[in-house]
Formats: sequence, C-alpha cells, structure tokens
Amino acid sequence: MKFIKMFIIAAMLTSLLSASEIYKSSYRPRSGIAHGGLGTGSVELRKDGQFYNWSIFNNYPLGAGPVFEIPAHPRSHDDKSLLFFIVRYQVEGKDPQLKLLQLNRGYNEAGLEGIAYYYPWLNGIDEIEYEARFPYTDMTFRDSGMPFEIDVTVYNPFIPFDVKNSSLPGVYFDFKVRNTSSKDVNVFLIASLRNLVGYDTVDKYFTADIVEKDAYKVLNMSAGDLDPEYRTYGHMGLASLSGESTYYLGWEHKHPYYERLVVENHFPNIDDTAGRNVTLDNGEKRGRIAEGGTKDQRHFSSIGITRDLSAGEEFNHSFVFTWYFPNAWGAHQAQDGMQPIEWLQQDDYRINYTKTKRIGHYYNNFFDSAAGVADYMVQQKAPLSRQTRRFFDDFYASDLPQFALNQINSQLNTFIASSTLDRDGNFAIREGMAPNKSWGPNGTMDVSLYGSASVLSLFPDLQKSTMRRHKHCQTERGEIGHGLAVDLDYLQSGTWGVYHRIDLPGNYIQQVVRDYLWTGDEDYMKEMWPSLKKAFNYVLNDRDQDGDLLPDMEGIMCSYDNFPMYGMASYIHSQWLCAAEGMVQAARVMNDEAMQRKSRNVFEVTRQLVEDKLWNGEYYILYNDKEGDKGVDNACLTDQVIGQWLAHQSGFGYILNPEHVRSALQTVLDLSYQADFGLRNCTWPEYPELYPIHETNLWVDQANTCWTGVELGFASFLMYEDMYDEAMSVIKTVDDRYRDNGLYFDHQEFGGHYFRPMSAWAIINGVLGLSIRNDHYSFPLSSGGCL
Repeated sequence: MKFIKMFIIAAMLTSLLSASEIYKSSYRPRSGIAHGGLGTGSVELRKDGQFYNWSIFNNYPLGAGPVFEIPAHPRSHDDKSLLFFIVRYQVEGKDPQLKLLQLNRGYNEAGLEGIAYYYPWLNGIDEIEYEARFPYTDMTFRDSGMPFEIDVTVYNPFIPFDVKNSSLPGVYFDFKVRNTSSKDVNVFLIASLRNLVGYDTVDKYFTADIVEKDAYKVLNMSAGDLDPEYRTYGHMGLASLSGESTYYLGWEHKHPYYERLVVENHFPNIDDTAGRNVTLDNGEKRGRIAEGGTKDQRHFSSIGITRDLSAGEEFNHSFVFTWYFPNAWGAHQAQDGMQPIEWLQQDDYRINYTKTKRIGHYYNNFFDSAAGVADYMVQQKAPLSRQTRRFFDDFYASDLPQFALNQINSQLNTFIASSTLDRDGNFAIREGMAPNKSWGPNGTMDVSLYGSASVLSLFPDLQKSTMRRHKHCQTERGEIGHGLAVDLDYLQSGTWGVYHRIDLPGNYIQQVVRDYLWTGDEDYMKEMWPSLKKAFNYVLNDRDQDGDLLPDMEGIMCSYDNFPMYGMASYIHSQWLCAAEGMVQAARVMNDEAMQRKSRNVFEVTRQLVEDKLWNGEYYILYNDKEGDKGVDNACLTDQVIGQWLAHQSGFGYILNPEHVRSALQTVLDLSYQADFGLRNCTWPEYPELYPIHETNLWVDQANTCWTGVELGFASFLMYEDMYDEAMSVIKTVDDRYRDNGLYFDHQEFGGHYFRPMSAWAIINGVLGLSIRNDHYSFPLSSGGCL
C-alpha cells in the first residue's frame, strides 16, 4: 500500500511538472502581405516576421526565369535567411544582448549556423503583435528580457492612377523603438540582406559598394562576370535613412561578424566582400564555394543605426529594401519541335516553356540599379508615403462593416503578388499562383470578367492594356483566346489556349465596352471597335448552327470547365445578352448604324428566348437543349444571371425582367448558401444537400465548392438589388472562412492568389448602386429609378 501511495504521488508530481503545450491553428503563418510594386515581383511578410515567396528575380512561377532555390550549406540546410532585422541592446551595468525580430524557426537563423549553440545571447523575439491591411504590415515586437518595444510598419507605395510610383521595386520599413524601462538603454537597430544576384550560377563573383549621402546611406550589391543580359543579373539594395548609419559589407560567417557585434554597438564601416571571393589559377575571380563542396555562395551586408535611449524615450528610423533585376524574359508554352527552357524542367508538373523575348519591367524605364531605386524612394518618401496613406485612410473612412472593408482590401494583395508589368507598360494578372507552380495564364478572359473590376477602378490604363493584348492575339476569324503567355504577346498554348470556350468573345465585348463607359476614352473605343465587331460576328457566323442568334452550348466550354451545358444556358446567354446591349451602345458611339440595328435585333431575340426557355417561375435553369437530345437541366447556378450584374455596372439598366432577377437571386440564397460554409456554385433540386460528384467522371468538384470570386461578385449583385443584409452575410462568411484557414491574403480557386476574387471591388459600386456611363454616375433613388 505504501508503494502504491508513493507511485500516485510521483505521478501527480510528474503531471504538475510536465511541459505540455497547446498549438493552435491560428499560430500557422500561412499568408501575408506581398510587398513590392506592380509587376516587380515581391516578398511576402507573414506574422512570424519571416519573408516568404520571393519572386523579385523574374523567377518561376510568376516569371519565366529559374525556380528560386538556394543550394544549402551541409550544416545549415534550413538557413533561408535572406532579409532580417536584429536589435542589439545594452542596459547600463549589464552585458549586451541581441534579439532577432522574428519568431525562431530552426537551428540556423540570421545567416548563422547553430544559433542556440554558438550564440545563446541571440534569440528570436517572444511575441509579435501583427496587423496586416494592404499595403501595410504592422508589427510590434515584445520580449520579456527586452526593456523596450519595437514597432515597424512595412509598406510599398500604392497610389491609384499613378502607375510609375505604384510599380517601384522597393519596400519601406518604418521603425519606432520605445524604452519601456526606468533605465538608460543603448540600442543598435540593424538590417541585413543576402546578395542573391546570380543565385542560379556559381560562375560569378560578389560585388558591393556604399553610397553615402548626408541624410542616408545605401548598400548596393551585385555580381561580377555576369553578362548584363543574364537572366538573374541585377542589384539588391538596402538603405538606412540617417547619415550616422554604420555598415558592414560582405560578411558570411559568425567570425568575425557576430563576434564583433557582441562587443561593439556599431559597425566599423568596412567592406569584406573580397573575403567572399577567390582568385582561380587562371586569374578569374569567383564567389567562394561553401565549406563541404556545395555550391552555396554566401555574401551578406548589414547597415544600422545606434541610439541612446533614456527612460521613456523613443526614436524613429527607416530602412528601404530595393531591387533591380531588369532581364525579365517572355515565354510561352512549347509546342512540338520547340526547345523548352532547361531551367523550368525540374519537375513533371512544370509547364514546358520556350523563351521568346526580353520584356523587362516598367521600372527599367526609370532606374538602372537598386541604389538608384533607393535614392528615388528616399528622396520621395514623404509624398509617396502621404499619398499611399491617404488612399488607405480614404478607403477605410466608410460606414461599411469592418469585415467587408477588410475583405475588399485583402484582394488588393493580388495586384502585387500576381502581376506582370513590362517595360512597354503591358499589364496582366496571373489567373492563379502557388509558391511553386503557376495556375493558368495571364489576363485570363473569363476570370478577368470578375477580377478586372479592381484593375479598372484603380488603374484604368492597365486594364485597357490587358484588353489591348487580347486584341493583339485575336484570330482572323474573330476568336478570343483564353489567356496570355508570360510575355503577354502570345496566347498561352496547349490546354489554356482554348478557343472553343464560347463565353470568351462575349467576355471580351463586355469588358471593352465597360472599360470605355467607365473611362470615357473614345480613342480607346475607336481602336477596339473593329475587334469587337469581329468577335461578335464570329459568334453569329461560326458558333450559331441553328440560326437563333445565340451561341450554341455543346458541353464543357466556358469558365465552369467542369459543367457540361447544352443548347441555351443561363450563364452563357445572360452574358451574351449583356454583350449584345454593349454592342448597341458602342455602335451608337461609333455611328455604325448597321451594327446598331444588328446588335439590337440580337438583344431582343436573346432576351425573349432567355425568358421563354430558361425561366422556370423561380429562377433561370442551368440549360435547355431546346433543339437537341440533352433535355433540360433544372440546376440553380449561382452565376445564372451574371450578365445582369455586368449590365448594372455599365448603366444598361435591366436587360432581364427585374422581378425574375430578384427571385433568382433569392432562390440561389435559399438553395446554395450556408452561413457556416459559404455560397456554393450550384444546387440541383434532386440533390439539395450535395451533388454526387463521386458518381461522375468529372475531373473536379465545381458544384459543391465555393468560388470566392463568385461569392464576392454575387454579394455586390445583391446590393444592386437592395438585398444589403443578405450581401453582408455572404461577405462575412467568406471573411470568416479565410481567417479561419490562415489564408486571408491568398484566396484559393484554381491555385492561390486567384484573380477572380478581385471582384470584391464591385462591392463598393454595389453598395452605392453605382453605374458609370460616359462620365454619368447613376445612383438608385429606389428599386424603380435612378438619379
């Protein structure tokens, strides 16, 4: 009995002393703001203080350059420190300490192997308070052993209608350090950057220089023996906005860099880049190969500022990280007989690209080095920061619920994460993108129908640029392709270069006409008008076999590329109706009376057939194969009257029966919306709970799932129909779902960072009931009229 009591006591003590922890899903740093400019590539800052998804090097999957992979040192295989911040501090009478301003990740951090062994006085921060709203990431760093707090605001200039200053390859870091103790503290705030120029080759040597000005200093890093036209040639820069900044260029190892840092509260203003290079027997210089024989070549530089803080005192300091990688190459999918790019053939799932031409970046027109970018961003910091903040503050100066504003704001991240903006000003957004794979081409026509609402509202010239690229790729017959290749000069061939999708010509017409109506740019309409007529006539001449003036659906041939539809389909023919009305409006502007009569007739015939053949008394059914053998499909598609949504935006009024439209929207909500799940794409009356996708040979489930871009676009549609509360419920569900999944800035459909959810901007127009038509802004007085 005594033994049993002792055993119980020991077990109780063990329980009390156990080191059990709870790990919550919210701890996962799965997404964050992509910091960079339009078409510049970006770095993604997440709530652990780490930088992810580097795409500044023209690298795949955003560009056609090589995959960004760094050969690992054999003893530092998890060391991916590229950009990081450290604070060295010393309280009077105590030894100095160092804090890495991020959460610990592994053995090797801050460019230092064996961090817990060699440097027990260097550790990650205890706690980060994190808030991200595009384009700002705000963090507060706290630590129980640190007698101060550090705030940082990270952002890139984002100024609507200002393409140049919104496409700068650089990021601001505005720090504030506050002494929260009763003692004096010496603080040394340090930024460090790894030189990754030519990361995909060892045939180079490292270079670095310092640009010193009265008010700031800039580190500029590059590589020698690289052809200036080489794919990863360029510069990386790091500026510290004080003439008192000190620096250390070209360190690689803890000795002597970190050893000096422990005992000195400033840098010695030296360049040890020569120590990172070796001279070969033939006299050529090369970057030093890492110990152990791997191809890892390491070259870091740091810059910082030292301040003495009295009790309660604070100071502000800013850094700027910049880059310049001018050699963005175009590519399109290789066909038989074409030579694929060798550096994109590392995994089976990667597309076989063939290189075409160097397209560059828009920033190539203004800069020739990262130091030049830094100089501009430092000199223009006050106006750029002020204008960016003004846009942000004006956006949030709204009485819309905070979750709705945040949801709209979150989608602006895709502008930076997924865009191409070449030297000539050609622009497009990738359909979808994961960290290691691109999904679909650029400027996908059917997806742009939704997502381009944001582009047109904030950068109208860029939206028109995308449409011009599609015009350039239009076939002689008038076909419109699905999407653009990496160089924006060819259609993406293979699977994605499909012409058989019958929604694409109508999508093109709707967007071009809407773009004209929103901007009032008559020169644009004159330029695009011939291509609109070609697209319209192509459908009537080649895709209307039964002569009813409607495109024929013959299976899977639209944006819902897992939905077979036949004959007349509400999704397609509500769009065709809107396209016909768009042609009427455009023909009137162009004084083309023949096309005006023709398109007006198409509109009238289409409207009557849609009402007669697709309306079932509650909603517009999925399809009616009125002349064929496929019968009728009574499915209730969420997007069934998307053409009316587009008509509202362009000031066309009702192109369908208003009562039918509102009934259809309400039925969609009744059948397909669940507040704890989302708004699914489609519901069949015979399968009210779940469509049995497992019993079909369809390749993926598009019926039971939720497409975020459809949900947000639908919410804006509800607002046009005075269904405000229902719209807010849908938006809240989307918002909650993405916060719960930790993917708030990486909305998923076919791949991540998906273009379609940029339809969120239409919520702003929807809540206002706003229609734009040649400088006439219409707002509804009631459900029956407009002002």
